[in-house]
Amino acid sequence: MIRRRLTPLADALLFPSLCFLMVLTSQLLDTRPATAEVFDIVENEHVDFDFSTRRGLRFRVREPDLRFRIGGRLHSDFSFAREDRTGLQRFDADLRRARLYLDARILGDFRFKIDREFAPDRRGWRNVFGEYRIAKQVSVRVGNFVAPFGLEDMTASNHSTFMERAASSALAPSFQTGILLKTKGRFGEKKSRHRWTASLAWTMEPLGHASNDRHGTEHHGVVARLTYAPLARKRAVVHFGVATEYRDVRGGKAFRINSRPEAGLLPTFLRTGSLADVDSTVTVAIETLLLKGPFTFQSEYVHMFLQRGAGRADPSFQGGYAQASWVLTGERRRYSRSSATLGGVRPSSPWGAVELGLRFSALDLNDETVNGGSLRNWTVGLNWYIRENVKLAANYVAIDARLRGASRRPDSPHVGQIRLQVFF
Repeated sequence: MIRRRLTPLADALLFPSLCFLMVLTSQLLDTRPATAEVFDIVENEHVDFDFSTRRGLRFRVREPDLRFRIGGRLHSDFSFAREDRTGLQRFDADLRRARLYLDARILGDFRFKIDREFAPDRRGWRNVFGEYRIAKQVSVRVGNFVAPFGLEDMTASNHSTFMERAASSALAPSFQTGILLKTKGRFGEKKSRHRWTASLAWTMEPLGHASNDRHGTEHHGVVARLTYAPLARKRAVVHFGVATEYRDVRGGKAFRINSRPEAGLLPTFLRTGSLADVDSTVTVAIETLLLKGPFTFQSEYVHMFLQRGAGRADPSFQGGYAQASWVLTGERRRYSRSSATLGGVRPSSPWGAVELGLRFSALDLNDETVNGGSLRNWTVGLNWYIRENVKLAANYVAIDARLRGASRRPDSPHVGQIRLQVFF
């Protein structure tokens, strides 16, 4: 289970790390507020062309209304592992994400996005979709996108409290190809009260390839998410949500679930292996979010049910997490009423903002004749938002796992991680 990482390490990380250090040095020497800045390149009555440190290159034609944006993200990770029983690489490093995207908005109602991942181990297309706003509160999206399932999976990796999503996200559908219908609204007149969102998607394997699917299947499915926020102010949010996925497995492909222990550079700890004769799956999730000033609490519980043929037993798997964070410098996390997701922290000081987080998570892939393993993790995270789009993150993960197999061999490594992150 030792990962091959040391040979390409220098080539993979030298350039992005130097870029980050240059950005970090320039930002620390800058005493202006640590928010995004905009630099005008061309500006007249017909066109605007500028560069935003948070939103990348932007080009706009005023008549007709055409808007284009080119941006990206760069996440460089370093890890330090204290192994228990599994042979782990004590020091590891990798370019976790390196994405570029093109986002276009045409005549106010049409939107297109193309998103490509260039990181060595993760190359491929991500968001590739077109979207049309049917009415003020209703839109339809066609293409490849993150299926509307759960709070954490719907939150961009740029804005995650921790370096990796909770282990229970292995049960979520993630990227899918299909058609998504979204709507939103509120009950009553107050904008900060009784907000709701609803999303419904018909899905299939990403870009027509089972190898791109998180569970490795050819399928047709339906994914839905419904959220309700009785309170949705800037510094106070109470949010509840439910989501479900039904998947009709086709093509004879085996179903699988794999999970790393919330450390992206570690090998896969839990795996069900290839499960044959899976006819369909049903996954349900509930989510909670409480935000009060600099304090945020969120939790999710996910349960997946498998229906198998050929007289095989029907297993089910479950997982979840609960986490809390506190922005020690007094800022807050942002909440989107339109998408019912969390955003990042916008520093108010020239020296940035600091956030402390704690998470407990669990995932159990053992049931019936399946011995995929189980784990319970504690993660402590410290984030320094040097600028709105520049972050230095440190995580410490204490893992208590029972590895796959009938013996369910225990393994309890501890992992320290550091991420250098820039997005634009």
